[in-house]
Amino acid sequence: MKRLGLRITAVCLLLVLPACTSALDSTRSTTDRPAAKPVDFGQPTTPQAADKVYPAGDRTDQVLKAVAAREGRVVAAGYDQSDNVSRPLFLSSDDAGRTWTRRELDKDSVERSSTFEGVLALAAGPAGFVAIGDGNPTGVIWHSTDGATWRRLPADPKVIHETDYLNAITATPTGFAMVGGSTLADGKIVYWQSADGITWHRTEGPSIGLTPTVPGAADGDQIVASGNTVVVAGNLSTPDDAEHTERLQYWYSTDGGRHFRAAAVNGTIATDSRVYNNALTVSDGKFFALVQGSGFDQEHNSWDAVVVEGGPTGASWRGAATPWALGSSYEDIPGTLVKAGKEWVATTQVSSTTEDTTVAAGPSWAQLADVTDQKSQRGRGKQVVADSVAVDGATVLVGSDDRSGSTEASIWRYAGARVSPVVLPAGAAAGRPSAAVNNLLRVGKDLVAVGDVANAPTGWTRTGSTWQAVTLPGRTNGVTQDLHNAAVTPDGRAVAVGAQTLPIGQRAAVWIRGADDRWTAATSTVFGVGARSPYGGPDARAIAVGPSGWVVVGQRFDGDEHTDAWSAYSKDGRSWIEGVGGKALPAKAAADDTTRRTTGQNLRTVGTDEAVMRTVLAVGPQFVAAGDRGDGTQAVWLSPNGTDWKTVVNLPLAKGVLSAGVQTLARAGNTLVATGEYIRKDGDTERGWVTWTSTDGGLTWTNQIAVPSRAFVAELVPVSGGILALGNTGTGDDTDAAAWFSRDGRTWKAVDVPGDRSKGRGRQGLVSGVVDNGKLLAAAFDIPPAGGGYYTLEIELPK
Repeated sequence: MKRLGLRITAVCLLLVLPACTSALDSTRSTTDRPAAKPVDFGQPTTPQAADKVYPAGDRTDQVLKAVAAREGRVVAAGYDQSDNVSRPLFLSSDDAGRTWTRRELDKDSVERSSTFEGVLALAAGPAGFVAIGDGNPTGVIWHSTDGATWRRLPADPKVIHETDYLNAITATPTGFAMVGGSTLADGKIVYWQSADGITWHRTEGPSIGLTPTVPGAADGDQIVASGNTVVVAGNLSTPDDAEHTERLQYWYSTDGGRHFRAAAVNGTIATDSRVYNNALTVSDGKFFALVQGSGFDQEHNSWDAVVVEGGPTGASWRGAATPWALGSSYEDIPGTLVKAGKEWVATTQVSSTTEDTTVAAGPSWAQLADVTDQKSQRGRGKQVVADSVAVDGATVLVGSDDRSGSTEASIWRYAGARVSPVVLPAGAAAGRPSAAVNNLLRVGKDLVAVGDVANAPTGWTRTGSTWQAVTLPGRTNGVTQDLHNAAVTPDGRAVAVGAQTLPIGQRAAVWIRGADDRWTAATSTVFGVGARSPYGGPDARAIAVGPSGWVVVGQRFDGDEHTDAWSAYSKDGRSWIEGVGGKALPAKAAADDTTRRTTGQNLRTVGTDEAVMRTVLAVGPQFVAAGDRGDGTQAVWLSPNGTDWKTVVNLPLAKGVLSAGVQTLARAGNTLVATGEYIRKDGDTERGWVTWTSTDGGLTWTNQIAVPSRAFVAELVPVSGGILALGNTGTGDDTDAAAWFSRDGRTWKAVDVPGDRSKGRGRQGLVSGVVDNGKLLAAAFDIPPAGGGYYTLEIELPK
């Protein structure tokens, strides 16, 4: 069985689509308008230095997350992300995983699919194969009687609530069972059962005993069955002041899943302050788990793989082994565990200068030996094993590999004491690249767009009616990049900011476009400042340029559970200093200080969540930033010079609003305007957007609901006589492009958005705009279920 990875909904962030929120099923016809045109923003076509070091691959991502076997057929499943949509990826094999064929959904299933769907878990039983995963707005179930022809089950809000999510599934003697949770109540487990994989019954976990053993938030993310015994495994997060903040949690049922009891966890594994479930399996009538805890290399305080045994019923668990092959002096993250024939096969993820996979096999825990394929599972790029299954005495392992420059689906077989990579059909690793635009800028005489092509930061310059693309520098082996925001400098340059994710830790990224249309990466020790821990580092979210200089804002993780607001200042983009925040707090004693938090009081998180500056605005020589203080409180930071955030002002909430998140800042005359999304209650699907306004430079603010429901603002564009807000209406997978105009930042009027591509089934919206030849030129997206992309659209300016 496997350790579940990140949910596919995280892909929404990759494409920078603000419409990726909660959603309602689309009811529009696919014939509302013609099929979407190809992506209008072109891809880089000339070789570049970055691509010579880190090849582009096909610029699409295919990933396998799960595998299951039944009656000689093996099925692997995951997702295929291309053409700005994510689709489930199904492969099947009839020769124990040696050769594979891609399988497709039937036509009706494609019609009812949302634009972001992918498989996270898979099970095989007497009634066939069932796959579960994420969609928009809820979890999705797919069924196949033979593993070759797949059907997406229609959404049933009575079975899967809009606030439910699915984690894991297993076959039982009477059908299938799956476990997940609900976002309405942190830590509430939800349980589903089905006899045929098609008709499902939902049960609130607490009603059948799936509750935490002590106060805290519990999840259920793994499930296995053996006869009438069903075991659910997860993690329990206790309050920060508790003795143990993360501990193992198991529940077991001996009546086929009708009632559960909490299992006992004994021995030293029960006292670890940080321990996490990763893989759950059953073999030879006993239950086993592979968890992350204090394992083989306790001397160096590393996290290693620990084998935990639960006996024949899963009622009592204790540590069984800390295999040398699954431990290191740095860190091993357990991945999968299965027994094939007489051998155990376990995998871990190893982080050092690269992210690699270790495969260990042997007849006993003491005899586990490293059998990793050094060519395909080590070295350049990131290799991941997400799941494994035993088939005819061999083990089939599925996952992904990004050494080509794109993430590709990967399958390996362990047989005959060795691991071998399997060659997959072209259809399992090919797709149409996705492109996204973040900002549209007027840079001197040029129109410039910045965004990404398949997660590679990209800049475009308009030449006639086309957009010429260039990949921004900085990609190297094991280094991925994200671009978040861009601005224009008075001397005719453009500057974009984001983050570099390193094999360990991250850095802020700053790119500057010169007058010759060449982008260079700015360098400074400030961009990597942060934790002494290798896991820390800053992430640049936004930039503003004013008469007194350049200011970049974002957040910084210190590597030890603290995420503070962060900023950097430069007079001209050449040299940088780290921003400070009001009163300087005393640093920890250097003797045991393993992290480096900011000493600025106004930048430190005031809660247990992440503090972040999401947006920043130059107001004359001064700067205003806005974001979250770390406890859900929205705030603005004020700096007279861009280097010291001397003042923090909490933003009020409008009447009837439970919470709101500030996203953008602009100015209308002497009025500062901030906008953000709000919710009125937990699980609110009618959310709209609010504005805050200030007439005294940001010292005091008023707040009102601007658009009451199903609306989102991506950017504010100052125009003659006021401000245009660009965004979309609708939720999740059913949005239309929208714009609003205001003269004062308080009252807003909808503006007509022309064109067939601005509305229809799927996701449409506006993300950025500039005034061009007396009109607003907007960057827009059009993503129906068949795929689509970004284009430019002209909108008449309000009179």
